[in-house]
Amino acid sequence: MNMKLETAMKARYLLLFAAMLFCGTLSAAEPDVAKLTTELKAGGDASYEAADELADAPADKAVPALTEALDSKDVELQRRAARSLAQFGKEADSAVPKLSSLLKSPVPKLRAYAAYALGKIGDKDMAALPQLVKLVTDEDAMVRRNALEAMLDLNLDPDKSLPILVNVLENADPALVLPVLSEMAEKGEQALPRLRTALKNERAAYWACLIAEAMGPKAAPLVPELTEVLKSSDPGTRMHALIALGEIGPEAKPAMEAVINALDTDTVPAVKYSAAFALASMEASKATDALKKAAEGEDAFLTLISYYAVAKLNPNDTMMAQTAATFLVEAMKSEDANVRAAAAHCLANLEASPDLLQPILADALRDADPRVVAKITDAIVKMGPQAMPEVVKGLQDEKLRWVSVSIIRRWGEAAPEAVAPLTEVLSTDDPQFQGEVLMAIGAIGDKAAGAVEAVKPFLAGESRGLKLNALYALGRMHQGALSAKGDIMPLLDSDDSFTKFAAAWALANIAPEDEEAAAKAVPILTESLAGTEEGYVPGEAAKALSMFGEKAKSALPALKKAADSGNEAAAEAIKAISK
Repeated sequence: MNMKLETAMKARYLLLFAAMLFCGTLSAAEPDVAKLTTELKAGGDASYEAADELADAPADKAVPALTEALDSKDVELQRRAARSLAQFGKEADSAVPKLSSLLKSPVPKLRAYAAYALGKIGDKDMAALPQLVKLVTDEDAMVRRNALEAMLDLNLDPDKSLPILVNVLENADPALVLPVLSEMAEKGEQALPRLRTALKNERAAYWACLIAEAMGPKAAPLVPELTEVLKSSDPGTRMHALIALGEIGPEAKPAMEAVINALDTDTVPAVKYSAAFALASMEASKATDALKKAAEGEDAFLTLISYYAVAKLNPNDTMMAQTAATFLVEAMKSEDANVRAAAAHCLANLEASPDLLQPILADALRDADPRVVAKITDAIVKMGPQAMPEVVKGLQDEKLRWVSVSIIRRWGEAAPEAVAPLTEVLSTDDPQFQGEVLMAIGAIGDKAAGAVEAVKPFLAGESRGLKLNALYALGRMHQGALSAKGDIMPLLDSDDSFTKFAAAWALANIAPEDEEAAAKAVPILTESLAGTEEGYVPGEAAKALSMFGEKAKSALPALKKAADSGNEAAAEAIKAISK
């Protein structure tokens, strides 16, 4: 045997031997289920880590142990057990009954994780469906989001789920219906198949139209179904189908003939008004002719809304726009909620003069109809901070404070004048409202640094939700919140994984040059690059790591893996850290 061949064969055997060793190492590294099951009952950190590690164990051994852990009195262990069970998908179906019972837990994060797990595992008997649907209108945002995701993941039979969902929405607090519809609308293409089905269901069509309305142009694939809904016997449903077509805009042109027919022949005034609104958004000369004809009728409001529509189609005619706005403001005083809703919608789209709107703002925001409140809110947001005096007054009004905070949040960085009033109302004893105020402060960003001292106490409070809201607010202030570093550092040792992530994210934004902060935060952010039930976390973790720069070099292997999996933020972080 010549030397070259002998050397090649030795190399081959060495590689084979190395591969065998490697495979042996992998086998040895498989979770010790018996040990983990024992640790699962030990309590404290050991049980939490065991619950996490069992997600990588064989299902037939891990699922029974994790299912038993759902009965624990330790909320954090229950949460982690639910999260790990979700990783097994259908193989964890034996855990469904206990997960279903957790949907009724008084603890929001348990309701949220139970819903998440059920969505991933499935529920073949659909026994949890009624309670899961109820959670779509839960007071907690994370619970609402996970319940909605679960409903989409479960691919529910519309004949069973739609009646329950409609009943829940019809009986829910109006203040909770709006965020639910917004969250459904945010699902975009994912929600389209179910919305198509809902639009064909007499009772569900109304709500489907509201969701399509909130989706705007993204709902364009629904134009054929929305056009059919114009034949509905319910005037409210027809009205919202027309408004949805208007929000879709030019892509709704295939429905133009049906919309013109509604303008000409429908006997319900509010439906005619909505038809005029829809035509205004379609940008076609044929619609202008139909609208001018409608303006010649005896219905004063149809005349003004038709003029509004013509004004939208002819943006250079300022006199027509001003005339339409004047009549729309007057229509906000109508006793008909449908008329008020249509007027508010048009005012928002026309971007009327602040001088015209100021006198009606408070009454409009107190309207009992959530549609009116939503649309007049849009109008105020478009007005910008010049409406600040009225909005700030609303913070002190029990009926207006929620919508006032939402307006300020949408203004975001353009509303630094709101920091002091927001700080003042943080002293309220309503945790939910405090959470919204903290999010509004965070939306203002760097210019909200004056609120740091008022926000810091929430970091040491008992409420997990408020703690997370406070971390978001402080992180958005960037270095303006540097004085809060000492209050945030202890949260890096939290038993709650998401709190640890949020604290690490906040420190990356607040103290990116701080060696101590980087040393503790980088490993947490690196771990957060892996898959999670909160889909946005890997991207935010990558962005936070990039802020630490070269101090985050230890994260490069994990970032490269994340980038290879499609995490665009991870790819950018690699560039920033490698400079």
